[in-house]
Parts: sequence; C-alpha cells; structure tokens
Amino acid sequence: MHAHNLALRQARDAVTTGRERLRQVNRDLLPGAAITGNLNQALSQLGDLNGDDAALSVYGFFNVPGLIQWRMRRYASELELLRAGWALELKTRELTIQLRELFVRSELLDQRRRQLALAQRWPQPGPLALSLDANPQKLEHETLLWSLRREAEALQDAAAELLGDAAIAWTLDPAGRPRFDYATAGPDLHDLARFGGLHRRLQAAELEGARLRQRGVKLQYWPDLSINLSSPPFYQTNGSSWSADAIFLNLGASVPLDLRGNIAQQLRETQRDFERLELELREQNARTLTGLDRARASLQLNARRLRLTEARLDALRALPVAQSPARTRDNLERLLALDQQRTSLLLEQTQLEALFWLLDESRWPAPAQP
Repeated sequence: MHAHNLALRQARDAVTTGRERLRQVNRDLLPGAAITGNLNQALSQLGDLNGDDAALSVYGFFNVPGLIQWRMRRYASELELLRAGWALELKTRELTIQLRELFVRSELLDQRRRQLALAQRWPQPGPLALSLDANPQKLEHETLLWSLRREAEALQDAAAELLGDAAIAWTLDPAGRPRFDYATAGPDLHDLARFGGLHRRLQAAELEGARLRQRGVKLQYWPDLSINLSSPPFYQTNGSSWSADAIFLNLGASVPLDLRGNIAQQLRETQRDFERLELELREQNARTLTGLDRARASLQLNARRLRLTEARLDALRALPVAQSPARTRDNLERLLALDQQRTSLLLEQTQLEALFWLLDESRWPAPAQP
C-alpha cells in the first residue's frame, strides 16, 4: 500500500512540492544571467553578412525583495510544508484503517462460507432430501452463495484499489492484524498528550493559514519601496566597452491611500473568514467529542450483543441433529441468521474502533519530519 497506493503517492508528492517551494524562496535571491544575440543588417545587404553585423551580450541581474515580503513567503512555504506532512500522516492512517477493515471483511467472508458449507451438508432426511431441488430453503442457499461471491468480488476490487495493483488476486491473511478494546479501556479524550494530536495540528495549520492571509492584506497598507540598479551589458562582441558611468540607481517609494476602500473591504472579508473558521473548528471539535462519547456507548452495547450472539451460536452448534426435517430446517435458518448477525456486529465494531484508532497517538509510530 505504501509503495503503490495513488492517494498516498499524491500526498507524498504534495510534501515534495512543498519542500521544493521552500528551497525556491532562497534560490530567488541568487543572481540571474541572460545571453542575448542581435543581428542588424539592411535587407538589401543580406548577402554581405559577416561577424561584425552580429552582437552577443551577457547580462547579469538580481532581485532584492523586501525583508517583510521575503519572510512572509518563507513562512508561508514552511507552513505549507508542515501541513502537507501532516496531511500525508492523516492519509496514511485513514488508508491503514481501511486496510484493517478489508482484513476483517475477508475473515468474516471465509467464516460465512464455511458456515454455509456446513449448513448445506446438514443431514436432510426423508421428504426434505427428496424434494431438495424444489425446496425454498435450497433456493435461499443458492442466493446466499451468489451474494457471497459478489461480496468476494467487491472485496477484491477494494483490495486492488487500496494496494494499487489490480493484476493480482489478493489473499488477505487476518493473522497479526491489530486488535483493540476501546469499549472497556478507551483513551481519555481530554488527554492531549495521547489523543487527537494530529487533528489539532491540522486545525492549527488551517487557522494559521487564515491568519497569514489576513496579515497579507494588512501589508498592502505599508509603503512600497523600490530600488532599481541598471547598467549596460557586461560584455559585447561589437567592441563596445563597459563603463561604470552608465550605472544608474533609481529609488522610489509609494504609499497606498485606499480612497476607494478596496483594501479595507478585503481586510473585513478575511477577518470574517477567520472568525467563521474559528467557530467552525470549535463546533467541529464539539461534534467530534460528542460522536466519540456515543461511539464508546455503542461499542459497549455492541460488545454485549456480540457476546450474546456468540453464546447463542455455540448453543445452536451443540444441538444434536434433529430427526424432523422441519426442525432441521429451523435450526439451519437460525444458524445462518445468527451468523449474519455476528458478521454485522463485528463490522460495526471495526468501524466504531476506527474512530478511536484514528485519533489515538499511542497506536501510531512517530512520522519522519518533512
């Protein structure tokens, strides 16, 4: 998954792009150079071209940005790189959680296949065995088989997309997959050292980006200073010599008065956006905490229902084979229904655990710094 998943590759490319943009801020301070060539000749004398008619010039130039502008660009690039690294970490967690769910689904699918195969080999005495092809229960078994086949195909498609290779028939071995007990030993949601660190860092980066946009609008009120230094080409092939007397320095300054109020309008908009973002993130955190509290209660209820379902399944499997075809059919239907209920409960448990696992910092290795 780390090697071939396209979503992860896109997130890693964003980190690489952020790192390159940060380096480019300093590279823009380096001097530049240009080589130009000119040819001057009358149309009527094109046949008499020689080396004296061509001129080659070498120019050197460099840009000196304002200190505040340069620091703003660098800070924005550093913030972008940090946010891209944290987004990569979040995407890795999300895909890992999806991969674990695929392993759970694969394990449950194999169990249901085995359970259905055992149920179909259940002794069918008397008239039930003779009329098996016309029995509605037989048709229901065939429907279940086709349903399991479609589920297996959907599972294979999901694995191919997640692992980044559709040419392989993936076999998922559930041994060693992580197991949790958040129903009884869940983390303290208010433990900032363990829970929700990545979530808070991403929110902080989003807030800081909004604050940086607001500061950029305020900087439009600052005086604009310009310094231009010009000189003739350093080297020319037409024999012209370079002279220091041709170097000119031009200084300029301007202060925006904003008589139309355009900058003030932009500033008000960014302030409203910042306040709205703060409120939105605060509400998002409140909803997340409420959802986690409900998820913990749901996990506890799920665990009780799962224990009850397992006990019923064990009791039903321990029953002796009934001699009555009707009783055999009833037991078979109860077994398949309980097995389906157990599958649904285990999938629900996996999805509820994912909410805690995503935010539990103790369950994830420390990522490399971008």
